[in-house]
Amino acid sequence: MKKSPILFNIIICMVLIICCTGCKNNDNDNQPEVAVYYISDDGVKLAAEQYENKNTEGEKLLNELLGRLTTAGENPKHMSAIPNGISVKGYSIVDGIAKIDFDESYYDLNAKKELLCRAAVVLTLIQMKDVDYVLFTVNNQPCKGKDGKYLNAMRESDFVSDIGSKKAKTTSDFILYYANESGTLLKECELKDISYGNKTKEEYIINQLIKGPEKEGYYRTIPPKIKVLSVVTANNICYVDFDENFLTEQSQVEAKIVIYSIVNSLSELDEVHRVQLSVRGETSVEYGNITLAHPFIRNLDIIETK
Repeated sequence: MKKSPILFNIIICMVLIICCTGCKNNDNDNQPEVAVYYISDDGVKLAAEQYENKNTEGEKLLNELLGRLTTAGENPKHMSAIPNGISVKGYSIVDGIAKIDFDESYYDLNAKKELLCRAAVVLTLIQMKDVDYVLFTVNNQPCKGKDGKYLNAMRESDFVSDIGSKKAKTTSDFILYYANESGTLLKECELKDISYGNKTKEEYIINQLIKGPEKEGYYRTIPPKIKVLSVVTANNICYVDFDENFLTEQSQVEAKIVIYSIVNSLSELDEVHRVQLSVRGETSVEYGNITLAHPFIRNLDIIETK
């Protein structure tokens, strides 16, 4: 049967229309808009401008947005979030954590400018679909705030109170694991309706383990001089970074009790399936005779039965 040339032409036109429409949609998908945050010229608040980015994800988009953050906005009253004289030495995205490494001039910022710079960078980069947290380092070392404390990996909610809104009070139940009296097993400690304030649940857990148990019959696992530099969860892995005291301070219990006190406590959170421990970012170290090279899963065999 001979095909109608009119029908053939109609089919061709329909195909061309579909193809053109598809191309147009793809172009739009590749050119979404991101709110880039700047610092007002009076240096007291943040201001945002919509920016049509060329890249859609990954380190290419991260590089593109960092370029915008080091440039003044279209509005002449919008100053760059990262001031002139401060260099970004490197950047990466690993497991949802965008790491931005600055040179030492970052510490020259006064307290107000440092907070505004940090907030603008985080609020801009956290919009990336493959970024859950933003972590600052200086010369590849953990970054300290003006109060001398190490800055944890940051999210949008970390800056809510700093830009004018109040954070909601947050409470939850926790299960922590401390040592038993003999120090040979872990003992489950239930905490009910605990307020963890503006910290994450993961931060609260680590800080409580370092602080030590408040109930009788439970014993410390982590020496009190140890400091946590960062604790974040991404892709169901909780990353906990300690200072060098983690390797030098002696615990009263054996190494595996310390490790699994941390791992089992964090694994009680629904979103945590594994725990990766590190010391100043290094995992190629050993704690006692236990390597930190790989993430740990919970160990039920060393929990004291009731």
